Amino acid sequence: MKRRELFDKALDRVALGVVFFSVVELSDLWSAALSLSASEPTRPTPINARDPTTRERTADGYVMTYEWTDPSGREWHLEFPIERSAYREAADEAHGYLSGFKAAKASAHAERLTEALANASATGKYTRRPLPESVLLDGAIGLVHSLEYATDAESIGAPDYIRTVEETLVDGCGDCEDLTYLLVGMLSQPAFGYRTAMVILPGHMLAGVHRDDLPAAYADAPTLPGGTHVAIECTTSRPIGEFKDEPVLAVYGDGVEYIDRSAITDTGEEFLQDPTQFQTIADASAKRPQ
Repeated sequence: MKRRELFDKALDRVALGVVFFSVVELSDLWSAALSLSASEPTRPTPINARDPTTRERTADGYVMTYEWTDPSGREWHLEFPIERSAYREAADEAHGYLSGFKAAKASAHAERLTEALANASATGKYTRRPLPESVLLDGAIGLVHSLEYATDAESIGAPDYIRTVEETLVDGCGDCEDLTYLLVGMLSQPAFGYRTAMVILPGHMLAGVHRDDLPAAYADAPTLPGGTHVAIECTTSRPIGEFKDEPVLAVYGDGVEYIDRSAITDTGEEFLQDPTQFQTIADASAKRPQ
């Protein structure tokens, strides 16, 4: 029995590490290399968002203007300043999936952004403050959806790069990880106070919110495997709870909350050759209740 338990624990450690293969090693190496070579944090990334997003450079930073339509059809307008020093500091940080997730949840700019969102203009029948929680949630999701989807290779010239909240807001674009971290960062702040998670699918990431934290309007939304979180797609407009039809490999919120070891093995068997590369994630996996 002891031997079986040890085997299961070891398999968990390797399996979850497979999900984040590029995170701990490849992503951090590229981030560090880019940080060392970049003398100017403003990347020449064009802002070609689906809804109007503009960036004005000021003496000490940037003034971002976001305009978008949320999933319920309300139109929003928000102006948000970000200091150049804050952007530079964020760009100089090398992140993998776990540290990027934690940094987003702790981001002071994510907190400021949610406060600004609560005071942003949303046209429609809700003209008085405070706006209902469901309206704010729609607004946050709509803001993330309004930013341009761009692969790391297209936007930064690296095979895998983890943007911080500050970088995504200033760059006006990101891939599924970057946009997920932006939404997670917003929904984790006091204005919402949601228990959030990152949800890993084959080649994809999306946000998860604890089912008990969502507004009553979404009480019937389907939950992810494990029964605790509800999915929110960050790159495409899907109803809350719906996501692309692929297996959920893992859900990581306050530690590992769900893992499908067989699906991970089927998806990423080629990465099992060197489990030592997954040590950071393996340590997190080992701490989850058996």
